Amino acid sequence: MLRLRSTLCLAVAVTLVAPSAMAQRPLVPPPAAPAPPVPTIRSQLSGDARDAWDRAQQLLRAKNFEGGLVEFSRAYDLSKNPRVLFNVGICEKGLSHYARASMRFEQELREGATTLTEDEKKELQEAIAIVRKYVTTVAVTSSEPGAHLLVDGFEVGVTPFKEPITVDVGHRELTLKKDGFTSQTKGIDVNAGVPAALDFHLEATNKTGSVTIAVAGAPNATISMDGVDMGPAPFKGNVAAGRHTFEAKAFGYTTASQTVDVTYQASISITLAMSTERHEARVTIDASPAGAAIEIDGTVVGSTHWEGTLKTGGHQLVVRKPGYDPFSQEIALQDDQVRTVQATLLESARKDWIWWTVGTLAIVGAGTVASFFVFKGADATPFSGSLQPGIAKSSFRF
Repeated sequence: MLRLRSTLCLAVAVTLVAPSAMAQRPLVPPPAAPAPPVPTIRSQLSGDARDAWDRAQQLLRAKNFEGGLVEFSRAYDLSKNPRVLFNVGICEKGLSHYARASMRFEQELREGATTLTEDEKKELQEAIAIVRKYVTTVAVTSSEPGAHLLVDGFEVGVTPFKEPITVDVGHRELTLKKDGFTSQTKGIDVNAGVPAALDFHLEATNKTGSVTIAVAGAPNATISMDGVDMGPAPFKGNVAAGRHTFEAKAFGYTTASQTVDVTYQASISITLAMSTERHEARVTIDASPAGAAIEIDGTVVGSTHWEGTLKTGGHQLVVRKPGYDPFSQEIALQDDQVRTVQATLLESARKDWIWWTVGTLAIVGAGTVASFFVFKGADATPFSGSLQPGIAKSSFRF
C-alpha cells in the first residue's frame, strides 16, 4: 500500500449570466478556492534520501518488503521526514511485524502532529486500528536501569519503561542487555488483547565492591590482596566481591593483615596497624641440681633458674656445677618464639677415679717397704769400693 498524493484537478464551470438574469436571481457566493495540493513525499526529499526512496518504491512494487524496509528506513534516517514512516510501517506489516508497524505509525503521528494533513492523520489511525488486532502488551520491569530490550532481536527501548511495550501475538523472545552484565532472555506466549508481564534480574559479569586501605605505623608500606601485590599504600579501588585477605608489609616492621568480605556495589574501609619488627624470643632455663650455674654465650646469667629474652638466631648454653659433668646445648631461636630448656647434670665419674688413685699409691708404697726388709741380709757386710762419696746407684724391680 503506497501513499500517493496527487494534485486534485477540479474543473470549474463558469456560467456567464446576463445582467438582467442576475437581477432576477439572488446572489450566490463564489465557490471556495481549492486547497493547495499536498506535495508528494518524493518532492520533499533530495540527494541520497530521494535515491533510497526510489529504490524502495521499486522493491515494494516487487513485494520485496524486507528490501523496501531497509531503503525506506534509510530515506527516513537521512531526511527525518515523518511522512516516510508510513511506508516503513507498511513494509513492517508486510513482514507480519504488526507491533513494529504500529510503532512506526504512532511515531509518524507524534513527529508530524503539526505538519500532517487531517486526511493523513485519519489514514494513520485506520492503519493502527488494523494492526492492533494482532498485538498485545507486555509490562517489562528490570533490576537495572539503562538496559536495552530486544523483542525477537529487534530493539524496542531502554529500561525503565513508563508503559507496557507492544508485541506481536504468538511466541516471543525478549532479551535484556547491558554492558557489564550477563544478558538475559525470556520466552513468552502472548494472545491478542491479553496483557502480559515479565521481570528481568541482571547479574553483573564482574561483581565488584569499593575498598579503601590505610596503613598506620609504617611509612612506605605496600599492600597485597590474597598474595598479589596491589601497590604502595594507601590503596583505593574496586575488587571482585567475595572474601579477601589484605596485607601491609614494610622493611623493619611486622606484617599486618586483615580478612574482610567485599560486598557487591558496597564500600569498605580498613586500617592496617604496623609496629617495629622485633627479632627476639622468650627463653626459660631450668637447671638441676640446685645451684648449677647457667652460662649463655660465655656469660653466667644465673643459677638453677633463668628467664629472659634473647635475640633470634643461635646461642650456646652451658650449665656447670662441681662434681657434675657440664651440660652443653646449642639453642636456635626464631622471632617471637617461647622456649623452655631443661638442663639436668649427671654426677661426674672423676670422683671414683680420685679415690682409686689414692688407694693404689698406698698399696704400692707399703709393698716397697716390705720388700726392703724381706730381701735385706741379716749380717750384711758394709759396702766399700771405689765410688766417690755421695754417689750411689740402685735400682728396684717389682
